[in-house]
Amino acid sequence: MRFSRILLHALVVAAVLALGAAGVVGQDEPTPVLISEDGTAGAPPRSDEAAYTQWFVRQAVERYDAEGRDAALAYFNDPASVDGQWYVFVVNAEGILIGHATRPDLRGTSTAARHDVFGKPYGQEIVAATAEGRWVDYYFDHPDTGRPEQKHSWVVAHDGLFIGSGWYDVEESAAPPKIIPRAYARYLVAEAIERYDTQGRDYTLEYHNSPDSLDGEWYVFIADPKGISLANANRTDIVGTDRSNATDITGKNYGQEIMATTAEGTWVDYYFTHPETGEETQKHSWVVRHDGLTFGVGWHESGEVPPQTDVAGYSQYLVHDAIERYVRDGREAVVEHYSDPATVDGQWYAILADRDGTIIAHPLDSDLIGAATAELVDVRGQAFGEEIMTADTSGIWVDFYNPDPTDGETRRKHLWVIRYDDLMFGSGWYSVPGSEATGDTVDTGPAEDTATG
Repeated sequence: MRFSRILLHALVVAAVLALGAAGVVGQDEPTPVLISEDGTAGAPPRSDEAAYTQWFVRQAVERYDAEGRDAALAYFNDPASVDGQWYVFVVNAEGILIGHATRPDLRGTSTAARHDVFGKPYGQEIVAATAEGRWVDYYFDHPDTGRPEQKHSWVVAHDGLFIGSGWYDVEESAAPPKIIPRAYARYLVAEAIERYDTQGRDYTLEYHNSPDSLDGEWYVFIADPKGISLANANRTDIVGTDRSNATDITGKNYGQEIMATTAEGTWVDYYFTHPETGEETQKHSWVVRHDGLTFGVGWHESGEVPPQTDVAGYSQYLVHDAIERYVRDGREAVVEHYSDPATVDGQWYAILADRDGTIIAHPLDSDLIGAATAELVDVRGQAFGEEIMTADTSGIWVDFYNPDPTDGETRRKHLWVIRYDDLMFGSGWYSVPGSEATGDTVDTGPAEDTATG
């Protein structure tokens, strides 16, 4: 399902703005206005976006301390305080937005409850900031292109408030991988809404009724305000019929749930025809109301977890399950979960690192928390950490020697690593001693000399 990236720019922003106006998948960072560079003497160059962002927030905190809360908020809410893509947003202790220069309509709404266009609950991370500050990465509409791009916000807790600003990294922005189905489903719905807004109703319906729009199990379905199906490339036989009270094989009236959605969007679970197998299997659909129409995309749940005898498949399953947990529950929850030794199951466990490779979750070795992945070396001297750092959103396998948690013996480990959002997720398996496939029966030295991964 490929079409012009320029075309995509206009759609997703329209969807985001619609969601933001309703305040759930909302955006509290509208398009800023370029102002004079006066008052930036001694600031880092804007080309160093991270440093400039932190400086910008420090200036905001200093203004707050010097002028007081009321005067500072009056300034931060003034459009004259906006500097290109930089502006200050302020959230109170209850998670309510109280400072924002270009979206006064969002003041008084909950930032803590907000998600980005791919469903990441970034608001929770903003209100988890400390006095030392933290980076929060999420997607938001770029002020120049008008489309969601990867944004990096620096947020500091100060005097009971959360004060932040951010910058955009256009090169990092991309569609989420299909292996993260909730995020990918949201993306396709936003993409369809963009097509509708930019190419019109007739073109959009023709496209989404075409077999060419099918991408495996992925496709867009559209219904009118009365529930009449307007587009469904998987089931063209139902196009033109009333789906407002459609029931699945279990008797569930999922049609009513779909028609009850709003601009904020909702998930609906039901059984439907799988486009590849023709069987009725459980489907999870993200549906959004836009311009009176209902747009939806979903994926089918196989219901099967690879057996642990399928060591590679089970490793990948654990990683993808960890990413799903992250999308659903947020960064803090997923780090806490995978730092718990109770998540270790024999040789199986998941590890997490941040975008720079700093390990942030490891259920077996808490001493590794804070360690740099890039510096990891196994007992044979292999710098496997450097290889891990090359992982991308498609995932890679990295082999190295490591203690097997089932018996402490050092064996060859095969680690599946994938990047998603601002994190790296990994899990792996150990070669069975004497395996002809790997020949990993050699003595690799004492386990205590091995860097754990």
